[in-house]
Amino acid sequence: MNTRDALFGVQPLRWLLALTLLCLGTLTPNHIGAQEQVTPRYASGQVDIHNPNRVDVALVLAVDVSSSVKSHERRFQREAYAAALSDPRVAGMALGGGSGRIAIAYMEWSGRHYQRVHLPMRIMSTPQQIARFADDILAIEDRTADPMYVQPTAIGNALLAAEQVMAGLQVPARDYVIDISGDGVLNDGTGILAVRERLLAMGLTVNGLPIEVAYGQPNADQLSFDRVSRYYEDCVIGGPGAFHLVARGFNDVRETLIMKLMLEMADMRSEEKSRIARAWNGDDDSTAPRILPANMIQLAPNGGSEPPQRPRSDCGDTRVSSANPFMIVP
Repeated sequence: MNTRDALFGVQPLRWLLALTLLCLGTLTPNHIGAQEQVTPRYASGQVDIHNPNRVDVALVLAVDVSSSVKSHERRFQREAYAAALSDPRVAGMALGGGSGRIAIAYMEWSGRHYQRVHLPMRIMSTPQQIARFADDILAIEDRTADPMYVQPTAIGNALLAAEQVMAGLQVPARDYVIDISGDGVLNDGTGILAVRERLLAMGLTVNGLPIEVAYGQPNADQLSFDRVSRYYEDCVIGGPGAFHLVARGFNDVRETLIMKLMLEMADMRSEEKSRIARAWNGDDDSTAPRILPANMIQLAPNGGSEPPQRPRSDCGDTRVSSANPFMIVP
């Protein structure tokens, strides 16, 4: 049985999971060294609640369009992001915080010199504004001969570019989150561990949406179909409240995004977000759901055991090239 399907009313839940699905009231670079000292640029969770210009969450959506993502999958991803942002549950959570405002940017990435910011940081305070942002994602042109779509997977460079997008926000936020998706592990560009260390030192949170795609049967190079999600868990995500949600193929991206965006926008304890994410990613059918009222996303106190210990992923070389660590293309 599938926990994700259960959240949307298809099958019984595997976990003792409680989730408000509706909040529908009034919806009102230079060289980077692993040991380099980084001055924090962001102050997650410390925004002045009396500041009228604040936003609750600043979110950069960084979407993989490298060579492993086929043309129809690129289009499907954009449709999934647009549909998730248009979902009233997501809009309700996005605008239901203390400020009633959210800031979102959308970018796509592939190789070390290929990061494209389609939609810079935009502050939104109404469902209509969020819907227009979703429409703008759908309007992105997919150019068949674009060299961006035949590049390898440079996750580190994508994160560096996403931080620069975040730096364009001119107002304070409660949470600063880079949400990066992908169907593969790093095989190009800047070392991931050095980049992650730098971003976390700045006060950012990095969340992941690994997309598990099975091509044929596992072999010596692909020991399991969950290697991408393991890589994201071990090497990519980090910071206050960091988590990853696994999409089981591109057809699962939309539902996973709805849950993920709701979690990212929720003003709740980081450990609760992590527990809900583990439930989503898990495979335990032993418990039934308990649906609670109110504007809460909550996992019951005894909602499952910790996952078994396993070998950590190989995060690769932590060194960083000093030459053009990333280049945002027009």
